[in-house]
Amino acid sequence: MRTLMLLGLIVGGLVVAGAIHITQSNGNIEISVDKAKVEAVTGQVIREGQTLIRNAQNAPAADGQPVR
Repeated sequence: MRTLMLLGLIVGGLVVAGAIHITQSNGNIEISVDKAKVEAVTGQVIREGQTLIRNAQNAPAADGQPVR
């Protein structure tokens, strides 16, 4: 169930970012994926995640000492 929720969150994020396009016409639904946009969004998410990890590692603990 967690995996399904994570997958939904990822796909939803890609739709919001404009990497996945969903169109409906004449009773047909067409889903297209912009591969270049997916790669760009994925790269940006990875960089932001790495920055968050670095900041968390350098943040002081409750006692004022850096977390290692």
